Amino acid sequence: MDLNLTAMIDVIFLLMIYFVITASFAIDEGLLTAKLPEGTGQPTPKPKTPERPIRIRLSPLALPTEYRIELVGFASSPRDFRELAETLSGIQFNKKNPSGSFKPDNQVIIEPTARVRWQHVVNAFNAAIKARYTNVAFSQPAEE
Repeated sequence: MDLNLTAMIDVIFLLMIYFVITASFAIDEGLLTAKLPEGTGQPTPKPKTPERPIRIRLSPLALPTEYRIELVGFASSPRDFRELAETLSGIQFNKKNPSGSFKPDNQVIIEPTARVRWQHVVNAFNAAIKARYTNVAFSQPAEE
């Protein structure tokens, strides 16, 4: 009585070919390389408190070409955009004005009301840029 190994070897080769073909040699998906920060073990400094933004509120008057500029939180409001640029320059801290209280990267938020002309919003933006502020943003128009 002889043992016929040919059929068994054929089956083993077929199984081996099947597992080699269907095997996936991809890198595990859950593996992430991370670079940990290098430090001296010193405590981290306290985060700087956020500065209050400069808010410019624009609203229309009786005629569509007339407007009102309000610097929220300031005693006086400028009458036109040239005066707005001068006021913004006057409150900015820099080499020429060391008594200013706002840095050039302080946020300036332009808050137009719903019916103000777009040209007035652009003029307020240009006044802030002329005063050398670098962080100018817009808020959604407020309802009157």
